[in-house]
Amino acid sequence: MNLMSNRQLPLFLAALLSTPTAFAAPPPLNTVSPTANSSRDVDNGYAGLKWTLGGSFVPEVVVGYRHGNINSNGDTYGGDVSFSFQVYGGLQPGKLRLKYFNGSDYLQGEVGGGYDFSKGFFAGIGGNAPFSNLGVDYHFSDPAALVPYFMLDSLGQYRKPRPVPICSAGLPFDPGTGTCGNSLTPG
Repeated sequence: MNLMSNRQLPLFLAALLSTPTAFAAPPPLNTVSPTANSSRDVDNGYAGLKWTLGGSFVPEVVVGYRHGNINSNGDTYGGDVSFSFQVYGGLQPGKLRLKYFNGSDYLQGEVGGGYDFSKGFFAGIGGNAPFSNLGVDYHFSDPAALVPYFMLDSLGQYRKPRPVPICSAGLPFDPGTGTCGNSLTPG
């Protein structure tokens, strides 16, 4: 069975060779393909003002240190240590707190605990957003065991690192040129 007559073959070849893909080169081996996640560590000291529900209208002063790991897709986790103290009516120690946080670059859930210098040990949960923190503490030895609080602080939103491009054929990515290949020049 003959699929193509002798007259149709030259027309078919002419049509095939006239298409742009007939002369297209195969893709180069040093192409940049989708990106891989990257991460970075961030260390921040911070200060804040904390109001406790049922407490004074005058806030406590909080100073702390926060270490976080931020992924290029926004996943964020880390730890926080802080110390609060009252300044109204004389300088008095408040709470020493340790927290673990996990979430996104703009909102993290927190769990932690510590020592309140007037009520003893406590555990707490909360949420952290840019420049603010909201939570509740459970004091083990206090009749009014649940103590909610709100804090304004100097911690803004975490900045995500840029994803790292993946190059084919195991070639390194050159951020200066935005291409794959060896960025070393002879000489």
